[in-house]
Amino acid sequence: MEESISHEYDLDEILSIAQSIAREAGERALALRESGELAQNFKESVELVTSADLEVSALIGARIQAAFPEHAFFTEESEGAAAARPDLVEPTWVIDPIDGTVGYARGHFQFCISIAFCVGGRIQVGVVSCPALGEVFTATRGGGAFLNGERIQVSGTSSLENSLVATGFPHGWEGIDRLARRLGAVRSRCRDIRRSGSCAFDLCWVACGRIDAYYEEDIKAWDLAAGKLIALEAGARYGFFADDARDELPEIRGYATIATNPQVYHELLEILDTRGDRAS
Repeated sequence: MEESISHEYDLDEILSIAQSIAREAGERALALRESGELAQNFKESVELVTSADLEVSALIGARIQAAFPEHAFFTEESEGAAAARPDLVEPTWVIDPIDGTVGYARGHFQFCISIAFCVGGRIQVGVVSCPALGEVFTATRGGGAFLNGERIQVSGTSSLENSLVATGFPHGWEGIDRLARRLGAVRSRCRDIRRSGSCAFDLCWVACGRIDAYYEEDIKAWDLAAGKLIALEAGARYGFFADDARDELPEIRGYATIATNPQVYHELLEILDTRGDRAS
């Protein structure tokens, strides 16, 4: 299957186009922020969305449609996106125009543009542009992971006690006591905790060894698709620490996700996986 996909689709060409689009989108996002005219609103009363999210989403969609008019889109700003369950069999782009919107709106550098190309039920190409840092992470399935054209790999940290672990939290307060207990259990066993506010950002930092592990309970396909491939191609171990609560396609499942270097995976999973303790 993988060989037939590589023959049918020029993944290097797709990567090149995705990279160009991600750079343009990142430059536009920075320009919109620097203009000081960002309009802000909230989805479902809790999740911030800015005028830049909508404009950047439209820009990415227009560029991809011009290059690949027959391809489908799955983006955070699509109508009904949260309830959608794409199978990714046909060529589909999974896009987060600005991952880390809250930080973006407040002038932080931890935000990114995440673009993934999927077909045959798998993520085939991933691009994550971090415009405030001038960094672009890329990967193709089976082709390795890169940062600004230089190959990257996960850290060699051999134990959880010496590891930096990243995590994230939902926009609302539901389940916060459970999340806080889990965080306390992890913090007591690792070097320190980091939180960027962007899943794609964290996955790329696992990929290049800046952090050793990342976990989060509830993220979406557009948050993770590109970063997941980049992390895997850099040598990360990827899995889940709870049963699938949303009946998602495993390739882009966002519930109870864990990504680490291979050495600390089982140590962290042992702390996070409470499926034997239904009361937690």
